[in-house]
Formats: sequence, structure tokens, C-alpha cells
Amino acid sequence: MRLQLSLQCRPGSRIPFNYQYEISSWIYRTLAQADPAFAEWLHQQGYTLEGQKRFKLFTFSHLQLQPPFQPEPQRQSIRLDSGQARLTLSFLLDDTLEHFVGGLFRQQEFGLGNPRFYPADFSVVSVEILPRPVFMPTMRFRALSPICLGTVVDYNPHAQYLSPLDDDYERLLLQNLTYKFSTAAHYAPAGPIHHNPDLSAHFELLSEPRKKGITLKAHTPQETQVIGYTFDFELTAPPHLLETGYYAGFGEKNAQGFGCVAERVGV
Repeated sequence: MRLQLSLQCRPGSRIPFNYQYEISSWIYRTLAQADPAFAEWLHQQGYTLEGQKRFKLFTFSHLQLQPPFQPEPQRQSIRLDSGQARLTLSFLLDDTLEHFVGGLFRQQEFGLGNPRFYPADFSVVSVEILPRPVFMPTMRFRALSPICLGTVVDYNPHAQYLSPLDDDYERLLLQNLTYKFSTAAHYAPAGPIHHNPDLSAHFELLSEPRKKGITLKAHTPQETQVIGYTFDFELTAPPHLLETGYYAGFGEKNAQGFGCVAERVGV
């Protein structure tokens, strides 16, 4: 399920450059209004299978600000003169849950700020459930938020974030999608879904990748910087893997606002 939220704040409000953690926290709080136990489980544990990575199976775009707005580098903020923005939320959900979850986000309110930044108060003025794409073996996508992929290098405790130009990028991107799909299928009401692992896959970069560093939990002892890249790409893979990436996010840290994509239209 994919939702597009229209947001309103006071014209002239300022939001920090790094707001992804605050949006993620608001999504968990909204889910908790309907099912506190599920929201806590999703936040603390998430979906996992046979000791593999844990997944939250949702993602969201960057804020799509309506002009006029003005970046303010010295303040590390953006002044939103229009007071209007849009946000895309994407969930890999069973069909029976779509309208239930979609209704949770109507008429919600939240603030975007951090310990050094007075929050801008946003209201959700409308929620639209976006139509489902037709998933084909080859599709083109555009990143709506940075796609993050990391690898661990010997003797280095910190993840090394990869560029889509790196040799191992295609393998790790497809491996991540396969893990996500297998995990989601295990939790599906119909039980595990079997698929052909021998189908060919290919990743092709269609634009110059733009590096983007995002700070999570800014100005706290837990502050962390994550590196991702925005770019357009073509991916040939089994349609169920493309559907998984479209709804749950491509790459890692999807629930923190990484890996949300839109179908690219045209050449």
C-alpha cells in the first residue's frame, strides 16, 4: 500500500535539514494508536526469518516541499514559506489491512524538530491511496529518498556505505530484496511463497548518483550519520522482488526514510 499525504504547517515555519528520524517516530506513534503491542514489536524487533536481518517492511519519501521555500545552510534548516508539503508512505501489507492502515493517518498532527530546533507543527489535511503499478520483469525507478547499502570490511567496526558505482552493488541490492521477500512471505496469511531463484537479474544505473548524508537522532548522544545515494535505475528481476522493493524499500534502513522509489515514467 502506498499513501500520499498532503501536509500543512504555518507559512514561514522552519524544518531541520535532518528530519527523517522524527518522521519515522511519528509513523510508529500513529500505528501505536491502533495497536500498541504491534507498534512496539515492529519498532523493537520487526520481521525476521531464520536469523537473517530484521525488516520493518515500510519506508517513506523525503518531504516534497511546495514552493516557495528557502534552504538556510547557516541554520541547517529550510524555511517553508508556502507552509505546504507532501509525503509518500509505503507499506508492504496484506490487502485486507490497506484501508485500515490508510485511515490511521487521516487528520494526524506531528512536529519536526530536534533538541536544538523548535519543532514545526504539521497537520495531515488529506490522504490518498495511490494506485498499484503493474509489476513487470524490467522496470525503471527514481529514488524519492536516498538508497542505502552497507558492507562490513575486516577490522573496521563501522559499516562502509556503497555507491551504486561499486562493483558489488548489484549483488547486495538483489540479496537484500530476496531476504525481504522471503521474510515477508513467511509472515503472509497464505504461508511461505515459493519462487524460482534462478531467474536472471540485472541492475543498470540511469543517472549520475548523488551522495546524501543524513543524520539520525541529531544533537543527541545517539547521533548517527548514514550515507545513501539518489539516482534513477533500471532493474530486471522477478516481479515479486520489484514489488517488494517498491513497497518495503530498496536497500537498508528503510523505516528511517531510505530507499523509497517511484516508477520512472518516460525515457
